[in-house]
Amino acid sequence: MSPAVPSWQGPTDDLERLRAVVDRWAAATALDELVAAFGGVVPSLTGSERLRWLDSFSAAHWDFRRGRERNLADAVALEPAQERLVLALAPELGLADIHQPSRARYESVLMTGGMIRAGIVKPRFVAELLDAGLDIGTVTFLGGFRDFAGDEIELARALGVRGDNEFDAMVAGMELAFGPLGEPEVEEFLGESSNASWCEYSWQTGSTRLSVIAAPSSAPKVRRANTADTYRFWAEHRRANVDSSVLLVTTPIYVPYQGAGAVEILGLDYGLAVETVGVSATASDLGEYSQPFLPRHHLQELRAAIGAMLSLRARL
Repeated sequence: MSPAVPSWQGPTDDLERLRAVVDRWAAATALDELVAAFGGVVPSLTGSERLRWLDSFSAAHWDFRRGRERNLADAVALEPAQERLVLALAPELGLADIHQPSRARYESVLMTGGMIRAGIVKPRFVAELLDAGLDIGTVTFLGGFRDFAGDEIELARALGVRGDNEFDAMVAGMELAFGPLGEPEVEEFLGESSNASWCEYSWQTGSTRLSVIAAPSSAPKVRRANTADTYRFWAEHRRANVDSSVLLVTTPIYVPYQGAGAVEILGLDYGLAVETVGVSATASDLGEYSQPFLPRHHLQELRAAIGAMLSLRARL
């Protein structure tokens, strides 16, 4: 059994339960095995102290991005034994096989933006959930005005995405999964730069409202909007329409990282019930253009997950 990924049940939940979930994840023997495979030994620590040690170790051994976009990260070569171990242990750390929502209805489904393929596969998975009978009030795709980089420019043409940034890819994904959608309702604010601007396209389809939001950065002079910025912007921007339950949909290897962040912000700060699932293999299948998630990708997102768990644990 894999350690539970953090979730929050709303105002009736309690911090002790959540603390125990985070500590069980941090104490997973899979983490000890992976550290050992890269020449380390986890000291006898628990809770936040163990997570701080793991954060430091992962910064030294598993940070292949060095501040760059994911598709521009270093293509490091791992030993075959290391690669096999990473893939074998991924489910035990919540980096795979978490696809089934626990509820029959959610007031809101949120999808996090990302590389161009994410713009396509995440709405496809939400469409699968709706077809399977999940009751959803609103579906929102959250991202930013990030320009395509690296192989995304060529992929955009191959996947039929018109435009040159993450927002365009999210709109295209919604159209492919739920379209034709017609002209959207548009709300927007134009700031001094794209990092300071925001925009929302929305459509009403039957009983479900669809939205695509490019959120502003909390530090627009330094960077684009990050995941935390998008969570906060959605919660504030749509506060009047937010009820109680949120299902976060993301790529499987991002579930622990983005799930912990969603609990910290949407759960603890805004009091919403929130859980996280990863998209299915069927939704992820883009044929020859499918995203291969290699062992180095898993290690990079494990590093992100450790940092998110540490941040959440500090709140508890």
